[in-house]
Amino acid sequence: MEINKIAVIGAGAMGSGIAYWSSFNGFNVSVTEQNDELLKRGMQKIKDNVITGVNKGKITPKQAEEIMAKIKGTVNLAEAVKDADIVIEAVFENMDLKKEIFRKLDASAPKHAVLATNTSALGITEIASVTKRPEKVVGMHFFNPVPAMKLVEIVRGNKTSDETVKIVDDLAHALKKETVTCRDSPGFIVNRILGPILNEAVLLLQEGIASREDIDKAMTLGTNFPMGPLRLADFVGLDVALEVSRTLEKGFGEKFKPPSLLVEKVKRGELGIKTRKGFYEY
Repeated sequence: MEINKIAVIGAGAMGSGIAYWSSFNGFNVSVTEQNDELLKRGMQKIKDNVITGVNKGKITPKQAEEIMAKIKGTVNLAEAVKDADIVIEAVFENMDLKKEIFRKLDASAPKHAVLATNTSALGITEIASVTKRPEKVVGMHFFNPVPAMKLVEIVRGNKTSDETVKIVDDLAHALKKETVTCRDSPGFIVNRILGPILNEAVLLLQEGIASREDIDKAMTLGTNFPMGPLRLADFVGLDVALEVSRTLEKGFGEKFKPPSLLVEKVKRGELGIKTRKGFYEY
């Protein structure tokens, strides 16, 4: 199937990144948010990406204008998806919210459209269950920041068709990404491995075994991580890390239980870079 238009649901860090990178690579994109203020912020994030590209000499001012011309923002979900070939949902990690959105997408998107979710850990099969097209529902997990991170995890729900997997795999490669494919299971590949690492790093800090700096230094210099796990958690968002941990705990039991320090920080609104305070201050 030829993809001419992509609709992105949610204009936060992930949604705005997906929208920008899709437009950068030549696709027409519609972006939707739940209100005008959130849409305005999301469109500004996209513009900031474009400006950064110009300042770094990666794109010309003329290319910047072409990129922005390909992106349309709206607060009307039905309007955003009415002529989309693929819809990529990128809202907060909450199953009830995602189900609500997928019910609306199923009712509003063209019958041929693939419905993809950018979830980090939630079940694709469960999300697909609220639609009448489960064979066209798939996980398409990008990583933050979208323009820089090379990987897309493609996740098959129980009823996801081979054709759907091929469509999103071809799209990912058109976006200059590498792909891995896995069956539906909590955390998929990356977060099932990364979740326990982040949890153990938080526990080391919580138990006073080592400082945040030494925990991160140990993992960057001892295992060649590009950044330490506590810094990475701040970058991902502690709220997102907590939801991933809870999903893994639900799926696999006590060993994935989130540390109390992580829970407390989220309760205090210390979510990492986006609130300027997490395990570090920014």
